Amino acid sequence: MSRLPTLAAAFVVTLAAVTGGAALTGYVTADGAAPAPAIQNDHYQNPDLIANDTPGQATVEMDATARSQTVLVDPGVEPTSPGGAFPLAILGLGSGGVADRDIRPLANALIENGHEVGVYVPGPNQRRPARPGADTTTQLGERLADADAFVTFRTDYEPDELDAIESFVDSGGHVVLATEPDAAYSEPGAASLDATLDVTTESGYVYNMDENDLNYQRVYAEPTGETPLTEGVDRAMFPSATPVGTTATGGDVLRPIAGSELSTTRAATEAPLVVRNDDVVAIGDSDFLSPDNARRADNDALIGNLADFLVTNDRTPPGSGGASGPTQPPGPGQPPANGTAG
Repeated sequence: MSRLPTLAAAFVVTLAAVTGGAALTGYVTADGAAPAPAIQNDHYQNPDLIANDTPGQATVEMDATARSQTVLVDPGVEPTSPGGAFPLAILGLGSGGVADRDIRPLANALIENGHEVGVYVPGPNQRRPARPGADTTTQLGERLADADAFVTFRTDYEPDELDAIESFVDSGGHVVLATEPDAAYSEPGAASLDATLDVTTESGYVYNMDENDLNYQRVYAEPTGETPLTEGVDRAMFPSATPVGTTATGGDVLRPIAGSELSTTRAATEAPLVVRNDDVVAIGDSDFLSPDNARRADNDALIGNLADFLVTNDRTPPGSGGASGPTQPPGPGQPPANGTAG
């Protein structure tokens, strides 16, 4: 029993020492608060990771001198009912409405060079008669029949829509597929589209803790060689990229820089982020096309090259009765292609 007062006295002395020491520390540092310790994390101090607040202006230019083309864009939004959102708002070209996909840098470049940009948003009824007495056709197939090139952010297509896309490519139409890291999980039909276009997509996203643009998921990629798609591109930036691939020889276009890793394995990766398989280009990201991201690295040059790729095609619409040949402007004294002015 005699130990209880002794323990109590020891506790009071210890408490006084702790609180007194804290008060003394505050006094010694003069103004009350002790200075914050220096940050020891190297990735916060790496000058390569400091955000560039003045990336400049995007200059998206086209070199191709093709006749007027129609480029159809599927932004990947759900089917709409009559009277839905104004379609061009999806491309950031309208005021208000849905803005799920803003690809103004690409769309503006095409329009300014005399090409038409159409937006495909499926209606509630996916199929309708092509003509009296004929088999039904999908809305997508009907729109592709009048298009020269196709840009899609959707991967989950029905089998008859995949048939329409395959026929479109077989007839010389050019396709750009821009996917996202979660497509393999959220859209079970993604593998079917990959098989149709002879490309592949890996699960997970690429990140780089050593060198990146603003954060670790905004990764840089560099060309694997000199191709029309990489002209003027020393380095591109992708905000959220997944690896893509193709069996085509020399199909790799852009690979992530050293230090990049894949989220699903936590291992280093050199898997390409952009590939080309003849008339198809697959890109493991879509947000690089937005106005803000078009100003980062050499994204504006890459977007201009993609625009050139879309309109430089050998599209022969079904039932046209023959090959149309490369989409080049008519020579001096020759009538415009298809009998219409470019």
